[in-house]
Amino acid sequence: MLDDINDLKKDLLEYIEVKLDLIRLHIAENLSRIFSNVATIAVIGYLLFFIILFISFAAGFYFGSLLDSNELGFLCIAGFYTLLLILFLAFRKQIVERPVIKAIVRLFFPKFEDDEKK
Repeated sequence: MLDDINDLKKDLLEYIEVKLDLIRLHIAENLSRIFSNVATIAVIGYLLFFIILFISFAAGFYFGSLLDSNELGFLCIAGFYTLLLILFLAFRKQIVERPVIKAIVRLFFPKFEDDEKK
């Protein structure tokens, strides 16, 4: 009887240790996904920044040549970006907040996403 209790205690401790290892693996997996997503987004954002910057310069000079004034050309581009900012601020919940919340929930609770699809 005492041996059975000792075996049970040993099995229980082993189970807890395995369970903790499994939790650590899930945390490591989630953190690695988060860091890889952040790195990918950072590189894409960096490249998009320069693409938009040079397209903006080209558009500014193009509109400047059409209007015979570089200042007016760049002012048109600034007005376009101001309009984009106003639209973004008006629709930021639909554009940013909801997709980010859904992505984080999907990242940390993949089983929940599978249950929702059924």
